[in-house]
Parts: sequence; C-alpha cells; structure tokens
Amino acid sequence: MTNIKEKLLKSISAVEVISGKELSKTKEKLLNEQFNLVVIGQFKRGKSTLINALLGDDIVPSSILPLTSIVTIISYSQAKKAIVKFLDNSKEEIELEKIEKYVTEKHNPKNKLNVKEVHVFHPSPYLKKGIRIIDTPGIGSVFKHNTDVAYSFLPYCDAAVFVMSPDPPLGEAEIGFLKNVRTYTEKFFFVLNKIDMVSEKELDEVIEFNKHFLEDYTKTKGIKIYPISAKNALKAKQTKDSNLLKESRISEFENELDEFIQKEKGNIITISTINAILRHINNELTSYQIQKQAQNFSLERLKEKTVKFEGFIKGVKEEAEEYEYILDKRIEKIYKELDEEIEKLKEQHLSELIEKMQQHYEEKAKEKPTTEEFEIYMTQKMNEYIMDIFNDFKKEQSEIISNKIEAIYDELAKRINEKIEDIAKTASSIFEIKLNSYIDKEKLIQKSYFYFMLQDQMGILNIFATTFRTKLPFFIGKKIAYKHIKNTTIELFDRHCGRVRYDLTKRVRETTFRFKDQLKDKLDLTIESIEKALNKAIQIKTESQKKALEVFKTIEHNTKLLSKEKEELEKLKQQLS
Repeated sequence: MTNIKEKLLKSISAVEVISGKELSKTKEKLLNEQFNLVVIGQFKRGKSTLINALLGDDIVPSSILPLTSIVTIISYSQAKKAIVKFLDNSKEEIELEKIEKYVTEKHNPKNKLNVKEVHVFHPSPYLKKGIRIIDTPGIGSVFKHNTDVAYSFLPYCDAAVFVMSPDPPLGEAEIGFLKNVRTYTEKFFFVLNKIDMVSEKELDEVIEFNKHFLEDYTKTKGIKIYPISAKNALKAKQTKDSNLLKESRISEFENELDEFIQKEKGNIITISTINAILRHINNELTSYQIQKQAQNFSLERLKEKTVKFEGFIKGVKEEAEEYEYILDKRIEKIYKELDEEIEKLKEQHLSELIEKMQQHYEEKAKEKPTTEEFEIYMTQKMNEYIMDIFNDFKKEQSEIISNKIEAIYDELAKRINEKIEDIAKTASSIFEIKLNSYIDKEKLIQKSYFYFMLQDQMGILNIFATTFRTKLPFFIGKKIAYKHIKNTTIELFDRHCGRVRYDLTKRVRETTFRFKDQLKDKLDLTIESIEKALNKAIQIKTESQKKALEVFKTIEHNTKLLSKEKEELEKLKQQLS
C-alpha cells in the first residue's frame, strides 16, 4: 500500500515538472485518505496490547478493570498528543500518559467527566499508511453500553479485528455479539491473542474449537484465525528483537491485513488518483496535439477557429451552471424529506417516551431515594431511551440519504462526462484533428465518506441535571421533578431532533461541496487545456522560426515522457482492477 502511494506521489511530481501545473488536490486526496480499523474484543482479551503491538509503542492504556464506554481514535501525526472531546463539544489537549484518567472506569466511573471520545495522535509508521484505529470498549463487560458502542461502529468501519484468547475460549457474550453481526463478518479478522500462555498442542485445540464456533455462529465457512502474542510482539518491536517478533507470529496477520486494506480501500483511492493523473496527462497531450496541428492554419484562420470554439464553450459553461442548479434543488428536496421523517419520529416516540418517564418517576418515588439518586436514575433512563431512538434513526437516515445523494451524483457525473466527450468531438471537428477525451468511470464520491464522520457520533444532553435540585429534600425535589418531566422530555427530544438534522444536513453540504468541486475541476481542466493550447499556438505563429522549432522540440520531448508515465499508470490500474 505504502509503495503504491509513493509511486503515485512520484508520478504526480513528474507530471507537475513536465507540464508546469500543480496537481495539489490530487496529491492532497491521496495523502489524506483514511482506512478505519475498528478493534473489538471482550474484556481482558489483550485488545489494547494488540493495538500497541501494531503501533510499536505503549499508547492505549491496558487495565485490569473494564474501560468506560469511551471510544479512543488513534491517527497519525508527527507529534505525540491526545485531545479529549466532551459532550458539551468542548475539548482539552492532554499528554498521552493521562489518557487513562478519561477512558477507564476506575478514574472516570460512569463517565462522570462527560467525555465524548478521545483522539490520540502518534507518529507510528503503521498509522502513516493512512490507517485510523478505533479502539472500542470491551464487549461483555459489566457495562452493557460498552457492547452497544461496539455494535454501533460496525456499519461504518472498513475492517474489524475481533480479539480472542485461550483463557477461556469464546464466551457467551462474544457468541451473542457474533450472532448479531453476521452481515459484517466478511470485514472481520479473527485474532487469537496470548498464545505465549499455552503449549502448541493446547493452541491447536483452542484454534479448532474457536474456528468451529465462529463458523457455526456466523454461518461463514473457511474462517481464518491468526494466533499471535501481542505482548511479545510489542516487546520485540520496542527492543528490535527479530527472533521474539517471529515467535509472536504477528507478521502474517499484519501482512494480510495490509493486503486487505489495499484491496478494500486502497484500491478505491489509488484508482481514483490514477484516473486524476491520467486526466491531467491526457489533457496535456491534447494540448500538444492542438499546438502542432494549429501550425497548418494561417494565423487569421486559426483565430477564426478559436472564436468558434470559444462560442461552443460558452454554451457548455451555461449548461454546467444549470447542472449545479439542478443539484441544489434536489438537495433541498432531501432536506425537506428529512424534516418530514423527523416529524414522523416525534409522532411515533415522543408521547410514549413521556409516558415511560412518568412511569419511572412513579416507580422510583416508591423507593424514597435521595434527590441526587433520583436525578441520576431519571437521567440514566432518559439517556438510554434517547440513545436507542436517535442512534437507530440516525443510522437509518444516513443510509437512506447516502443512497439518494449517490444516485444524484452519479447522474450528474454522467452528464459531465458526456459534456467532456462533446468538447473533445467539437475540438476535433473545428481543428481537423482526432482528439480522445479521457473519461473515468469510477464514482466521484465514495458513499462511505458521507455517513462515516467519526467526530459527529451522537452525544448525550443531560437536561435533567438542570431540572432536579439535588440538594433539596426528596419530598420537595420530586414535586419539582414531576412538574418538569413532560416539558423536559419534549425539550430534550426536540434538541436531539435538531442535532440529528444539523449533523445530517452538514454532511450533505460537505459532500455536495466536494462533489461540485470535483465536477468543476474535471470540466475546467478539459476546457483550460484546449484554451491554453490555442493561446500558445497563436503565440507560436508570431514567433521566429528558430523559436518555434525550440517549442516543438520541447513538445516532442514532453510527449515521450508523459506517454511513458501514462503507459505505466494504465498498467498499474489494470493490475489493481
């Protein structure tokens, strides 16, 4: 994956030097692409140690106690740092050594610090490949929400590592989890950690046992289990002990994961980048063709043809503006349909939610708790209902909207490609030369980009905390609480409706902006290359014969260099396809 990326970066640099044009957007897209790897495992399976082994450093805290429901997101950066994001959207930069304070149940019980997620940045070569690791809380711990968090990330990940260990083999919680995620198991890598704790014979038995259960419960045949010792792998990388690294058996897992990343995600961005470079090369070669062919016309005739072509391009640009208008109108329709779905959600759940909260009030009041206990209980219940309702709604609407905008984008991309072909045909006719347009067929927007924006995962709004008066006697506090339950529930529900709408429409706006930018780039690049070629051709006509010969000598030289780059890129594209 890294070698291909480096090859493409060299190719981009070569095209930039030859053509004298910057391919900054193409380069940026290649460098910034992320592969989202979610790591899942039951408490005490060595999940954190495995992540640290992949990265070659002690980054994620390992704990003998369950972690909280806080997700840790690990990305590449030249400098080591961590940023804690809170539910109120504030954030705090901390040292890596202090992560434990925010993500462990010991230091942050029941997430009393209101942490949303923790972002870790590290200069690991593994992350530099464009991999982002999402460390989810352990499934099957005493905290049910930890398992829910693991579930919620599966639809949006590019691959998942499921960590097991021999002590004991698969447990009830893991089996229950796997039953419910059968549709995602093609993205799973099953790792058996802690092999240093058992003999070879015991290891074979555990692998066979787990393989049988995995295939049975996931209804998938041919599952592969990677036996490793994450502890030894980490130590080996830190001490540069090649023998210990071999004993850890992590290399096979790392290599096959790399291959999967290249195939599933790397190929998408790689082929997209290749297409972008080929588009630049083709337009530059077209420019050279026109400059050479233009010398067969008189200056006056050349100017006449140029004016004719400019008239055609004016109409093309007007049509392109119409395409943008069509796109905007269709996006507005998506917003309207989303608003209608939000109203349906209110009708479906709000009255029932108010009734449930009032029932919880009555039941809890019989226990005569303290006002503080009562506030904690009611807030917890409200949060559970809100999370269930809105996480499901958000996932469903994300999928619906992503399908809608993908269909819109595909249709408009097809129109733009057809228009680019028209430009090439018209230029061929006007300048009496055969020009070939370069039309790439891949989707301009990756669907996953729309619905996977990690930083926007649903948070909690503890409005009940402002409603209850925790220092008041319970008999007074409960009267105040009862009066506010209905209004507070409505307010909280409305706020989450607003948050979901803002989040989804924000994503649509951002992907639409990127899409428009890509369409504009494709069309403008084609038009500009021909227009500049015509301007240069007219300029050559006014130059001395000696100067003109020098220009054509440069054109011939650059044509050979670009043709060679084009041939190599097309071979690479064919291999990847």
